[in-house]
Amino acid sequence: MNLAILLMDQTRADMLGCYDHPQVKTPNMDRLANAGMRFDQAYCASSVCTPSRTSLFTGQMPTHHGVLCNSDKEGEKQDVPLTQANLISELPEHRHLYIGKWHIGHKKLPSEYGYQGHDFDGYAYPGSGVYQNLTFDSVPLGDNRYEAWLKEQGYAVPSVSDICFGDNPNLQIQEFYARLDAPVEASIPFFLVDEAIEQIKLAQKEGKPFTLWMNFWGPHTPCVIPEPYFSRYQSEQVEFEPSFHQALEGKPEHYQNIAKMWGVWNMSEDKWRQVICKYWGYIALIDDAIGKLLDFLEQQGLYDDMFMVLSADHGDAMGAHRMIEKGEFMFDQTYRIPLIIKDPQVAKPGSRNQDMVYLHDVTATFADLGSNSVPDSFDGESLLPLLRGGSYQPRDGILAQQNGHFTPYPQRMWRSKEYKLVFNASGKSELYHLSQDPGELVNLIDNPDYQGIKTELFERLYQEMQRYHDPQLTWLHRMMKVI
Repeated sequence: MNLAILLMDQTRADMLGCYDHPQVKTPNMDRLANAGMRFDQAYCASSVCTPSRTSLFTGQMPTHHGVLCNSDKEGEKQDVPLTQANLISELPEHRHLYIGKWHIGHKKLPSEYGYQGHDFDGYAYPGSGVYQNLTFDSVPLGDNRYEAWLKEQGYAVPSVSDICFGDNPNLQIQEFYARLDAPVEASIPFFLVDEAIEQIKLAQKEGKPFTLWMNFWGPHTPCVIPEPYFSRYQSEQVEFEPSFHQALEGKPEHYQNIAKMWGVWNMSEDKWRQVICKYWGYIALIDDAIGKLLDFLEQQGLYDDMFMVLSADHGDAMGAHRMIEKGEFMFDQTYRIPLIIKDPQVAKPGSRNQDMVYLHDVTATFADLGSNSVPDSFDGESLLPLLRGGSYQPRDGILAQQNGHFTPYPQRMWRSKEYKLVFNASGKSELYHLSQDPGELVNLIDNPDYQGIKTELFERLYQEMQRYHDPQLTWLHRMMKVI
């Protein structure tokens, strides 16, 4: 069986058409959902790229694999040992294809783990240093395959225009959005699909099954997208959620500092609407690129029997609580992710699952497909029983681990279907009654009516942190009775 993971970057589940967004249309993601299962309660273990992606690769929680932040400074991250079980280790007969963004560990590249295809280091945005007029500067350290591909395809070097930054004068280094003045086919999502198709053709020539891991650089900012996607959505289509107008009441002061850092705290509503529209446009662009890949697979007779996963490493606040991107905050907009699995043996095509699952459960699922077992080092669980109607013991909650992004700010979250507890190690903690307050507007941490619930949730969080040898465990133990 051939397998694929199509991983988007920084994608809010509720802003996809296949997750019932009223404006954004994603017909190709819908194709996958209609042929498989959509998970409505899927979560990442950390809301920043490197810890989340390393969890997907290793099948482990961040404190088990040791990558707790995005920092590229020496000594603050570590690489996954080459001999450790990982996403593809239980599929030795496959040709392993890697396309797009890496951002796992510290220095090692996909090829060192047995992948063929791309060797982009870190974030390594391939438009940096290539697009004319683009400020964002995250240039690949090695060869830039995208730049070479543009030349091979006969495309002129693209430029960008209609550029938008946040309002912080000291952070004019990353555009929120810009128009790509180039054909759609020259955009980065279509480059990735073109490269994936070429790698699949090579696997076909060898007569080998393949695993494809294709990582998009979007809809993460900078949302650099061509027409018609740049103008597809209009300001009047944006309806702000309640938390936009009740921003950060009762929340840690640090959250407001993040919004101010990005230059969005006092940003005008009209500018906010434009930022959101371009994020939506990027999603539509990716959806069309996915459509090209699915069409190719169907033409080659590969689609029907292929096991395919569509997901994202984490979400994006994108206006919720008047915040943007991700960082040291644990709202559902950044932790709840899309997860769609097209399994040829799915029991109920087009079904929706309400079990609480992790992104790194996909890792265990791949191992189960390859060897009918899950390595002991994995923390996730195979999703095959859910997909195929087998026996499954539901989780009672999800643990998330965050050490900081822009600055150290350790956080731990225990989220059940009913409640969310956020332990902020150096700030005001949070408690939300999700069934009554899905927007996480009212922080109940100091409400005496919830003392019993708070105690129960702290005990559950403590138990789960013990399982993963969490370095914040001692501090939690000392504080949990007095918060």
